[in-house]
Amino acid sequence: MGFYGPEPFDTAQAVYVWTGLGSPGFFSVTVEGHAPNFTSGIRLVRDEQWVGGLAIKIMGWTGPLGKGTTPYKVRGSFPGSFLREIVLIGSNKHEVVKVTEIPFTTDEAFAKNADALV
Repeated sequence: MGFYGPEPFDTAQAVYVWTGLGSPGFFSVTVEGHAPNFTSGIRLVRDEQWVGGLAIKIMGWTGPLGKGTTPYKVRGSFPGSFLREIVLIGSNKHEVVKVTEIPFTTDEAFAKNADALV
């Protein structure tokens, strides 16, 4: 039987994509790590209880426990106003991640940058 909870992570990156037209953009967050065997369904979830910014939890289903770990990479996007830093929360650490900006210049440039995030 598996248990749903926070998963460990090694590295995290965050990019804010400005969408233009005076509207807020979105954060594109990428996390990599090594999850315990047997883990599935890893995803990024906004921490709704966090006050004063954006916090993202790395969550997944683990169990039954096995020896070793399996590498993973997961991405998620979260709408909101720009912040210079966000917080990532895993089972092994809380990490403040600096946010890189992708400015909105034209529709074509936006489409090109959006494709690079996928």
